[in-house]
Amino acid sequence: MFEGADPLFGRGALVTGAGRGIGRAITQRLAALGATVLCVSRTQSELDETVRSAGPRAFALALDISADGAAQAMVDALLARVPSLDILVHCAGIMQTGSVEGMNLVDFDRAFRINVRAPYALTQAALPALKISRGQVLFVNSSIIRAANTAGRGTHAVTQSALKAFVNCLRDEVNADGVRVLSIVPGRTATPRQEQLFAAAGQPYRPELLLQPEDVAELACDALVLPRTAEATDLFVRLMQKSPL
Repeated sequence: MFEGADPLFGRGALVTGAGRGIGRAITQRLAALGATVLCVSRTQSELDETVRSAGPRAFALALDISADGAAQAMVDALLARVPSLDILVHCAGIMQTGSVEGMNLVDFDRAFRINVRAPYALTQAALPALKISRGQVLFVNSSIIRAANTAGRGTHAVTQSALKAFVNCLRDEVNADGVRVLSIVPGRTATPRQEQLFAAAGQPYRPELLLQPEDVAELACDALVLPRTAEATDLFVRLMQKSPL
């Protein structure tokens, strides 16, 4: 659908959770479209593989996004390499499972720190640059926000609902500055996290029946290259065939 070979050439992008899964796929797609991409994750070895697969337009920064000072460090690292921050992608997150009665509050707080506070802080740090570039913010959310039953997954549901509320608020505040805000909500996707969930449930894992990370990345990046007269706000994408879990 792209008229030019590199519609994002010269653009600077920052992707959290870029070490694997959807974050890696989005990094690869952005780099293929011409962007220079800072890949952020905690695990250097995973980042090395992402950079290798994405090519010379990708570079890495290994850190804990929830650490004090991490937000500004990420923005500074990107702007040291490229003149503008044009695309910010929030893909990092953790999933805490367990009942309300049994949930350890330390784990509860950690989930909020990584899934909600960290993207909030990073967005705050990035907004001055995003307003200058009239850039875009992409949040990778979870389909649990539409689940009918979240028993045993309540903490994750709460953090993802809070993240979605933040997305909506941000859009209302920054659209007037020319900043576009997109939320993509994939169903079950063939990622390491899903493999762990299937194993924990004692279910056979058949990744070929799930969404692929590349499916999510292609749809998200299609939205990022829309003409400036349009804004995709909430994209829900699900797998074609039902999974057993």
